Amino acid sequence: MHILRLLRLNKVRFTWNMLYVTVLAGLASAVLLALVNTAAERTHLGEPVSAQLVILYLITFGIFYVSNQASLYRANQFVQSRLNVLRNRIASKIQKADLRSLEQIEHGNIYSVLSQEMNHFSHHFTLLSSAAQSAVLLVLCLGYIALLSFAAFVVVTSATVFALFYFWRRRVVLNDAMVSVNIREAEMLGSLQHYTEGFQEIRLNADKSDALHAQFQKIINELEEIVVGVGAKWVVMLLFSNAFLYALVGVVIFILPLFFQGYTDTIYKIVTASIFLVGPVSAITSAAPMFVKANIGLGHVFELEESLEKGQEFEDYHAAQSLHFNKFKSIRLEDIKFRYHKEKDGFQTGPWTLEINRGDCIFLMGGNGSGKSTAFKLICGLYQVSDGKIYVDDVEVIKKLLPEYRSLFSCIFPDFYLFDELYGLRGVSPEKVNEMIKWMQLEDKVTFQNNRFSTQDLSSGQRKRLALIVSMLEDREIYLLDEWAADQDAHFRELFYVEILPKLKAMGKTVLVITHDDRYWHVADRSIHLETGKMREGAPKGYFLGNGGDNGN
Repeated sequence: MHILRLLRLNKVRFTWNMLYVTVLAGLASAVLLALVNTAAERTHLGEPVSAQLVILYLITFGIFYVSNQASLYRANQFVQSRLNVLRNRIASKIQKADLRSLEQIEHGNIYSVLSQEMNHFSHHFTLLSSAAQSAVLLVLCLGYIALLSFAAFVVVTSATVFALFYFWRRRVVLNDAMVSVNIREAEMLGSLQHYTEGFQEIRLNADKSDALHAQFQKIINELEEIVVGVGAKWVVMLLFSNAFLYALVGVVIFILPLFFQGYTDTIYKIVTASIFLVGPVSAITSAAPMFVKANIGLGHVFELEESLEKGQEFEDYHAAQSLHFNKFKSIRLEDIKFRYHKEKDGFQTGPWTLEINRGDCIFLMGGNGSGKSTAFKLICGLYQVSDGKIYVDDVEVIKKLLPEYRSLFSCIFPDFYLFDELYGLRGVSPEKVNEMIKWMQLEDKVTFQNNRFSTQDLSSGQRKRLALIVSMLEDREIYLLDEWAADQDAHFRELFYVEILPKLKAMGKTVLVITHDDRYWHVADRSIHLETGKMREGAPKGYFLGNGGDNGN
């Protein structure tokens, strides 16, 4: 059970403390019931209710109130601490994951799991905790009935156990239905996403718009049918529980007195206790749907965690770095092979060998789908090679050295992400950054203050200029720029080739550029041509390529 799996992520002492308080709240409830019956009995016999009984009732009520409040507070504190541990653990595993493994997980699934699924459990755990208190109270009430009449205890307990067993069996059946609801809800959200992300296309194509809307209507109609069916099953179960309780009281009042002598002396106490059971049983049955959904949601959380574990690379991502790679003279990628899929028809790059000398400015060229972006990700260690070896000077880059090797690189890919703050950079001079912004001809659009840029509401090319500023502030040894100039205007594109690249080279940096701009090939020290995953030095004379990236393939 996934909920128990989550709850076990805790110190034993804190778990037992919470259990003690919960049991105390249930015990106080049972004592209140006994005191009410005692007072009612004295009133029935014409005896006055003593002041001691009233004081005892008030003390017990205070204990009930305080312990109940403490139980719910501790339960909420407890579950939030466990969810925090789980969120942190998943984020840590995302941090350590292999890029290919992360690419194969739907990012929308990660966001929904970490927010929607966890928040659902978080928001309803107080009610689930209240149901746990009700379970304790149920046991204590049955114990009280046993003290009054063993025969009544057998009848009431048997009926209660039967009802809960029936409810539990129906809950198991509904699990599958709830899973179907979750699947249809995911399909609905995916279809709804087409409306926003594909808005321009569907506004220009009425047939596409109508077909999309028809598909969305089909999905929500199926969702409605499943939800109505699930609701109908819950209605039957809830009606059964209510009918059961009235039937139980009827048996206690009308049937048991016919078979057991002396029963009439305690019948009103047993009836009161039986009616008192209505609350706990109703709380348990009402919490069951939330329990099911929370359990299924946590199942998705743990499935995500297991998927991330499969792609986890290192035991310690922040292993101590000697940084001796920073003094490298050359990097050699030897007989490199990589395949996206295990099937034979999956894209494969290699085998190829590439030597990068310190201070080189290398251009990579090739058509769409030739494997340029894939080569970049292999060069910087974001993808792990299927075959082949990487050497920094004479040192082989084995798995445990990958973090140190990656620290050599600063990369700007077509799908780059520009963070809202300069994470990992401390004490950056605003004056220096604003000078770089002016150099990138963005001074009339953005400024740098409080360790962040004033805006990111810029064109793609302008945001790439900010990304390059961040890369230069990080001051890595090797720069990989994947189609960086593709989104720049003609003036700044020329500035990139005739001023920015020479400046990086003058700083002693090694630069690799994916480009289609054949008129600037003379800027490079070397040119590498890729075609269907094969690599060779140089580019054919007159070779022309249109704009666009290979999307990592």
